[in-house]
Formats: sequence, structure tokens, C-alpha cells
Amino acid sequence: MSDAFFIADDATATGRWFVYLFALADCSAFKVGFSRSPLQRIYTFSHRYFERFDLHDSLLLQLDANAAVRAAETALKLELAPFRASCPEWIPREAGGHTEWFSAVQRRQAEERLDSLARVHPGAQAIEPFDLMRDELAGLMPSFEPWAWHQAQTISEALSYAGGVHALPGMGRLLRDWLDAYRYFGLTVFRDDTLTQQFVEESARRSC
Repeated sequence: MSDAFFIADDATATGRWFVYLFALADCSAFKVGFSRSPLQRIYTFSHRYFERFDLHDSLLLQLDANAAVRAAETALKLELAPFRASCPEWIPREAGGHTEWFSAVQRRQAEERLDSLARVHPGAQAIEPFDLMRDELAGLMPSFEPWAWHQAQTISEALSYAGGVHALPGMGRLLRDWLDAYRYFGLTVFRDDTLTQQFVEESARRSC
């Protein structure tokens, strides 16, 4: 169930830094933090991040230096400190950041604070999370497609040996989540190979 293709192609070599505000889809709270790869970070919170979070109501502020992004994140969290919210129960403990959630009532205040921080940091740039993540997933597709095919092959072989539809459910869920993410962002995998596309999709469904 390795995500090695994803980890190997993250944004850590770009020199970009982001303060992020990830809004929950149920409009109850939002998460504040910083990362060099917002896609990789939000994936640690949920493999189905595209359902758990409202990416169109979330925000990213791109900065050029680690010190600047840490200062911006600290300023934002200090201002929002009186409005802390509980971390959602579905966030894995290993993801960390369980104290950096804030009430959705302060969503507008957080946006205004990010705007003010952008004005005092030369080169700061506001970026739509949906657009950035869609572009990163599109860039990962040359790595994702062979990984997905290999996962589907492994699932298919295991099902034939096991003689049932419940073999390797974890691998099937992982593959399904990635396929659903590409679908959510309007990206078509195996665009030029319909048979392989059908095989991968069916393998994911059969093993879940």
C-alpha cells in the first residue's frame, strides 16, 4: 500500500513555502499551519481530503522563505488563539497539529489577517488550493499511472488466489481514494488506454 510515487514527487525541492488555512467541508472549523507541500500535508489528515475539506473555501499564502512563513503562521495562530476548536476525531494521531484548529466563525478574520500578512511580505502570493493541488496531481500522473496499474495487478492476482472479493481491502481502498481524487479534480487517468483504465477501476472496486 505504498504511496512512494507520491512522496517521491512532492514539492520539497521547489523552495516554496505556504501558510495554509484548510476549511472543513462541514463548516465547523478550519486548520492553520505551514508546509512546503499543501497536497502532501492535507493528505496526512485524510486520504479523502477532497471530501473532508472544502478546497474552494480554503486558502494558501505562498512565501519564499522558511522564516517568513513561520512568522506569518505564528502571527495568525496568536490572533486566533481565543477561538480554538477541537480537532476532528477522524484526524489520525500521527498527522499531528491537533491544537491548530479554530472555529469557522473566525474564518473571515483569518482571511483578513492573511491578506494583511501578504502586504508586508515582499513576493507573497495568494494561491487557490484547488488549483495548486489539481496542478500537482496532473504533474504526478506519469508516476501515478504505473503505480495504479501495479496495485491493480497485485489486487487481481490476490483475488484469483483467494477466491473471494475481500482480499487486500486496504490496498483497494488506497487505490480507490487516489482514483476518486483524480476524478474530483476533473483529471482523467489512462486517457489513451480505456482497457487499462477499466481494469484499474474494477480492481479497486472488487477489493474494497
